[in-house]
Amino acid sequence: MEAKVENRNRVIIRFNVAGIMMNVLLSAAKLIIGLKINSRAVMLDAVNGFSDMATSILSILSTLFGGKRVDRTHPFGYGRLEYITSMFGSVFVIFMAAHAIYDSIRDLINADASAPNYNTAIIVLMAISLVAKVVYGLLTRNTGKRIRSTALVMSGTETIGDSIVSAAILLNIAIYRITHVDLEPWLSIAISLFIIKACVELMRECGNKLLGAKGDPQLARQIKEMVAEEPEVLNVFHLTLHNYGEELCLGSVDIEVDEGMSVSETTRLIRRIRRRAAEKDVRITSVGIYGTDSRDAEMWDKILETVRTHQEIQRAYAFSYDDDAKTASFLVALNPDSRGKNHSVDMLESELEEKFPGIDFDIDRIIDP
Repeated sequence: MEAKVENRNRVIIRFNVAGIMMNVLLSAAKLIIGLKINSRAVMLDAVNGFSDMATSILSILSTLFGGKRVDRTHPFGYGRLEYITSMFGSVFVIFMAAHAIYDSIRDLINADASAPNYNTAIIVLMAISLVAKVVYGLLTRNTGKRIRSTALVMSGTETIGDSIVSAAILLNIAIYRITHVDLEPWLSIAISLFIIKACVELMRECGNKLLGAKGDPQLARQIKEMVAEEPEVLNVFHLTLHNYGEELCLGSVDIEVDEGMSVSETTRLIRRIRRRAAEKDVRITSVGIYGTDSRDAEMWDKILETVRTHQEIQRAYAFSYDDDAKTASFLVALNPDSRGKNHSVDMLESELEEKFPGIDFDIDRIIDP
């Protein structure tokens, strides 16, 4: 696992270093030519490239520090530092884009603002920038998806988005040469709004992960399917995943098994589940065991028929009947979006007590996302 994490970190650092080199060369050229031809859109694109470079540097630092081993104060490591640095980088970019909007509005008000002097050099430069950003962005985003790095996925997506800026500048140059209509201020505003939107989306995603939002649904589905493949498992429910950085995902899951399983059989099952989850880079810290009494299958089938009449209840699990105490117990998974879910369980309990006189029902409730 540690070797895999180290290799993942090397890939992230390598792509960020390549991005820094690309942005330094392109942004320096854009800044020089943008100043020479008096084009705020080109200079804004240059500033955006320098901000991408700063974000890449933050990403490298967060990867290096995030790879530190766990300690007493941080038992789950420092992986979430990647999200924090991404948010700080976004704030800086938003500030620069907002300032560009202010300057562009001022140019629109000031009718005497001089038009840019587009030349062949800027056309060649923007064309090179367009191709370079598309190629680098696609490679970075696809690699980020493969190694599950939010920073790389967002960096690649942002770079592809930046290529739209280069394409827009080229389009504006073509329009200006044909019609002599200067759309530079409007283009600068549009570019700035586009950059702000991308940064806000990145901050929202990072903030959700820091706050403990629901994990990747595709990964959760894979883990559930993997656990359900075990022959002793009757049902899988209440799977919870927590990200502590993209390289560390902790999880817990509840399963339903036959009540007659021995402790040694249950222990072997838990070990298999943990080992198979680790192959998908998920560390299962807890496996809850719920037993079902298969000897009273007829009563359980009748209970399930009643459960199905309540839409707020998704499924029922872990049935057990104590003939001596005349007590039946089971667990229901409720629809998290339903407002009347608790009332529905109370109604279910009353209906079952009418159908099975003399039997007390103990129904546990869970929210299974």
